[in-house]
Amino acid sequence: MADVTVNAHTSNTVERNGSVVVGAPRGDNRIGGNYVLGVEGRQATATVTFSAAAVTLNQTIVIIDTAGTSKTYTAKNSSTVASLQFIKTGAAAAATALKACIDHANGHNGTIVVDDDLAGKLTLTQAVGGLGGNSTVTTNLTSVTVAGRDGTADEFTGGTSGGMGVNNADDVAVMDSRWDARFDDLNYAGLAE
Repeated sequence: MADVTVNAHTSNTVERNGSVVVGAPRGDNRIGGNYVLGVEGRQATATVTFSAAAVTLNQTIVIIDTAGTSKTYTAKNSSTVASLQFIKTGAAAAATALKACIDHANGHNGTIVVDDDLAGKLTLTQAVGGLGGNSTVTTNLTSVTVAGRDGTADEFTGGTSGGMGVNNADDVAVMDSRWDARFDDLNYAGLAE
């Protein structure tokens, strides 16, 4: 398939329901030369914020990834990352230790990407997009709050399903963020209305 940058055409919502049509490459003589543009689902996110106070010994946080894999992480007096145990003292230290547990091969091992602000706040992002990433985070950790992308307590939010074509605002947002540098020619003159 030829470079689609010059072959992309957007139309208004009345004409094509807000979709993006990718036409046959210029000079292509194939019949029915429109291609289906697949859009990957958006990844769900959640923030885990530790306050200055230490959490209580043996309290837990249960996190579920997009595939449904559930892992329980436990607050302890010292970290044993392979056993998914993180140190309970101090916000920054506890958050960084929890990140190490999530990243470990015995933890979520890359199915959840963790960004640590080094001040007690972790941003968790499901590595795979989809509605399955909108999962509950169960915790009894004192001095810890969990919120989704939209602020909903105790869960990941913002995950959207993928699909063929662009059919809703969430899918358009995903496509725009991933492809904005490639779809710069919005009106290819060679594509008939």
